[in-house]
Amino acid sequence: MSKTEVEAAIEARLAERESSVRNRNALRALFGAFADPVGSLGQIFLGGSDAVDSERQRLQQDAILELLCRIDEAISDIGATAAANGIEISGLIETSAHNGETVVGVEIGNDAGPVRFQPGTHIKTTSNGTKSTTGLKIGGKSGE
Repeated sequence: MSKTEVEAAIEARLAERESSVRNRNALRALFGAFADPVGSLGQIFLGGSDAVDSERQRLQQDAILELLCRIDEAISDIGATAAANGIEISGLIETSAHNGETVVGVEIGNDAGPVRFQPGTHIKTTSNGTKSTTGLKIGGKSGE
């Protein structure tokens, strides 16, 4: 939804609720008339617009909350789709080798499909006396 659409939706809901908001304000003023008759008259004549403004603010907050929930849902759906359609790599991946030919910590070949590294993934590859050391290899045929 664009900003204009959200504002239009809020104004439409407000128009639907305006008379009930004003009536609630008048009833509150009526019940308060016994304790403070002058203040109640002011609330009847001047408090209606304040009550409508307060209702507008509630509607805006509802719209913001709804949009945040939709954003959160979309992000969760994307994560679930990625997990269902590919490989997820997370955590600590540690590789150590001594006196070897070649060391590769993580290798992802062209045929692997979608691969997603989770936040906080740590790849640590150490070697001693090897000809070739690679922490992360992407592309090429697996095992090459």
